[in-house]
Amino acid sequence: MNSSGSTRLNYIDFSKGIGIILVILAHISYLSEPGRIFIVSFHMPLFFVISGLLIYMKKEETRDMADLVKAKARRMMLPYFLYSVAGILIYIVYYLLTGRDGGFPTVISDIVQTLTLYGFSVMWFLPAIFGAELLFILLLKKKKLPAALTVILAAIAMILNIHLENANALYGTETVFSVFHLIAVMLLRIPVCASFVAAGYYIAKLWDKPAHLGPSIFGRLTIPADIFIGIDLIGLTAVLSRLNGVTDLHFLIFNNVVFYYLAAISGSFGLILLCKALEGAAALPPLKLLSYFGKNSLIIMVTHLNFYVLLCAEIGGFHFTKNLPEGNLKHCTFMLLVLLFTLIGEIVLIELINRGKSRFLTGTSR
Repeated sequence: MNSSGSTRLNYIDFSKGIGIILVILAHISYLSEPGRIFIVSFHMPLFFVISGLLIYMKKEETRDMADLVKAKARRMMLPYFLYSVAGILIYIVYYLLTGRDGGFPTVISDIVQTLTLYGFSVMWFLPAIFGAELLFILLLKKKKLPAALTVILAAIAMILNIHLENANALYGTETVFSVFHLIAVMLLRIPVCASFVAAGYYIAKLWDKPAHLGPSIFGRLTIPADIFIGIDLIGLTAVLSRLNGVTDLHFLIFNNVVFYYLAAISGSFGLILLCKALEGAAALPPLKLLSYFGKNSLIIMVTHLNFYVLLCAEIGGFHFTKNLPEGNLKHCTFMLLVLLFTLIGEIVLIELINRGKSRFLTGTSR
């Protein structure tokens, strides 16, 4: 939607579509180390940056806070619990059939991580974005240097995380401390993620100042600029991520914090600008498909690992590439097949889940 709330912006869906494809690629077991380092440097911050863009465009800071909490809890935390329960039940069936991956202790661990809102596997994302959006909106409502406060809170969270991990090295085997550690990491993620929400908000605000460069208007001169700047920013991310090494927002691993933030923000906005340049071509079939994945990115996020879609895709990839000679061709073919099989599986899940949701809502309305 734009700032008036009347029109859906396709480039947001394109960005989320590419973002969720990057999430899948990062979770493929045989992705090259340089490729993984590049992707994880910005693929999760991207979703928080997009949240900031949308908060500005929807003027959410003007809405009643209680209504916002209810709406966001329904959109984020209800799926968190529903998909977590579904993931645990699916794991139990998987374990009974295969005897792999820990059994009962894994189930207990997943339940504890769910109840502490730490989130097992990819489920951490939903409490993090729920808390980050609400924290930033609350700071906006206070109207007392929200940008500076967000940065300060993120810095404090990073410092506390260092001390927390030092303590975890000493006491991590104790049950009580382990639960405390899960809760603490969950809470520390929120201000760090809120800093990326803030980045998206203020960039959207900057775009909106000159009307001819606003995010909902795409003149002939802005498209080449978006492409040129977007490519430069992605290139900058590639260099910075290579210098910084493996990072992970999930586990609050940043290495060089300055490099991490520069890579995450430049990669996120580079991708958004490239997608922005494609807004006028939204009717093209490939972009319509990309938009479809973007609109349903939440379903893909919480199911591709926990519903074993990616695992089945990797098994299929191995089967169809087993006779190819070892080398780059086999590796690239395997990666493309796994991505293709995963997306096909996700389309099936998306349709089943959305139709089931539609029938449930229709039945409720009656």
